[in-house]
Amino acid sequence: MTEARTAVLEFIRDFCDWTAPLSDDADVFGTLGITGDDASEFMEAFAAGFGVDATAFRWYFHYADEGWNFGALFYTPIYRRFGHIPITVATLTEAVRTQRWPIIYPDHVLPGRRWDIVINQIFAAAGVLRLVAGLWMTFAG
Repeated sequence: MTEARTAVLEFIRDFCDWTAPLSDDADVFGTLGITGDDASEFMEAFAAGFGVDATAFRWYFHYADEGWNFGALFYTPIYRRFGHIPITVATLTEAVRTQRWPIIYPDHVLPGRRWDIVINQIFAAAGVLRLVAGLWMTFAG
């Protein structure tokens, strides 16, 4: 076991409280059930802790947004538009060894607007307006 791999496994154990063995090709986020904000925090702590230049990292290839996305019922969210690329122990070890994010992503074009999020915002605003109208009718009417 290399020093970099040992350090990666220790980081995973400490950050995720995970003690079971992980193979080099294990999908770390899939195995540990990490997604959304937890995955973002993991990657930020990983890059900072190991001095990895993660500017090339593209989250939407690796994990989903946080929580349930109502807008995804109507419009495909960004993380489902591109193929899933697992973040493996070997990937993290290579990042530590080279001090840069090792994955080269396929060519892709991001949408100009996240319509799934816009739909979520519209429904949230409608809910707030409905609540305000109900309160108004109850107390002012």
